[in-house]
Formats: sequence, structure tokens, C-alpha cells
Amino acid sequence: MTVLLRALGLQAAYAVLQAMSPAAARIATVALLLTVNAVPLVALLNGEWGAGDVLIAYWLENVAVGIWSLVKILTVAGPQVVGSGGPASASSPDGRFAGAPAPGRMTIVVNGAPLQVPAVVVRVLTGGFFAFHYGLFTVVHGVFTFALARRTDVTGSVRGFALMFLVLLASHGLSTGIYWFARGERWRTGIGSAMRQPYSRIVVLHLAVLGSAFLLFRGSGPDPSTLWPAAATLGPGLVLIAIKVVIDVVAHLQTHREVAASMPVAQAAR
Repeated sequence: MTVLLRALGLQAAYAVLQAMSPAAARIATVALLLTVNAVPLVALLNGEWGAGDVLIAYWLENVAVGIWSLVKILTVAGPQVVGSGGPASASSPDGRFAGAPAPGRMTIVVNGAPLQVPAVVVRVLTGGFFAFHYGLFTVVHGVFTFALARRTDVTGSVRGFALMFLVLLASHGLSTGIYWFARGERWRTGIGSAMRQPYSRIVVLHLAVLGSAFLLFRGSGPDPSTLWPAAATLGPGLVLIAIKVVIDVVAHLQTHREVAASMPVAQAAR
């Protein structure tokens, strides 16, 4: 890891991230999260986007989350993996087995019996399954998202959505760099947990967003434009952004609570 960072010229930045206190890491990532969520808000208030565009932007976040989740799965070094400075023991779910796998191997439990296999094989197979399953989830979610978005005036351009995706990708990448790599979350997380993490956050978040969007776009009730002409355009988008930000911040803090309460892992990447 150190050699790679040196080659990319990122070793100094990585050292700064490693030295961040739990409070500083929490403040930095929440501030980053709020900043990124402000991008759709600004586009909405400027009249460049409508509520449908906001929905599409949130769907693009699914893709960004999936990419970085795959990176986590392929680099996980938690309790099941040893040999690179990580924990040196593993156990079956019922606690009947405990032992240290050979360096570079992972202990998995098959029919209650521990089996040691090359860690890279487990990472690649798990990553492949995740890519297929999460990709299918994203496609299905996209069908509902675009169906709802078509009920409004989608005014965003391909270039605008591409830039939004790059912002989301960079944001989640920086958060991954802070928590997963610099603060050593990957040493404390098993491969199963790494695969489940995006679902627990994204599913709850986007079910809430899609459900709210469905209710908002039904067009039932009094016409808000009779009270404020811009409300018909801004109202649904503002509600979606507010719901998303609240759930996003709460889920983010809950996910990283244990990591934020601990000290960075010293020299985790050698």
C-alpha cells in the first residue's frame, strides 16, 4: 500500500488522513456529504433541474456506492484474513472453531466445518457475486426511478448528470479513503459485512425517496401553484432532498460509529 501511495504521490495525504481524530473524521465526512447533497439543491433552485432530475441523481449515487463497495470487498482484511498485518484469528458463526488461517488465506465455514482457501479467491468470487446482484438491484431501481422521473419535466443534460456522477464518485471515494483505508476500517470488517453494508444504507434510503416521490408525483390534493407558482416545481424536489439528507447523515454516522470512536490503526498499510 505504501509503495502504491508513493507512486501516486498520495503518501502525504494518506498520512494526514491517518492522523485525523475520530471527531475530525466525522466532521469532515459529514461536511462532505452535505456539500455533495447541496449540488442538486442549487441546481433545483436555479431552475436547471426539477424533481425528476433529483431522482435520477440519487439513482446515480447507487452506481457510485456500488463501485466503492466492490473496492472494499476486494481489499477487505478483516477477521477472516491474515498474513498482511490484519487480525490473526477467525471463528465460525457459532464460535465452535477458532484458529489462525495461514498467511494469505481465509477461513470459511462449510456445513459447520472450517475450510481454508486463498483469500484472493474468496474476494474475487464474492466481488463477482456482489457485482451481479447489486447491479441487478440497481437496474430494477433505475426502472422505477426513470418511470417516476418521466412524470415530471426532466431538464438536466447528459453532461450535467455525468458531472454529478463524478462528484458522487469522488465524494464516496474520499469517504472510503478516510474510513476504510486510512482509519483502518478494512481491518475490522469481515467480507460478509463489507458486502452487506451498501444494502443496509441504500435500500432504506432509496425506498424512502422513491416512496416519497411516488406520493409527491401523484398530483393529488390542492394545486400548490395557486399559493406559490414555483412551489409546483420546487416543492417535490425540496422534499426529496430534505428526506435524503436526513436519512443519509443518520445512516452515515451509524455506519461509522464504531470506527469514529476508535483510534486509527497504526501502520495499517505496509
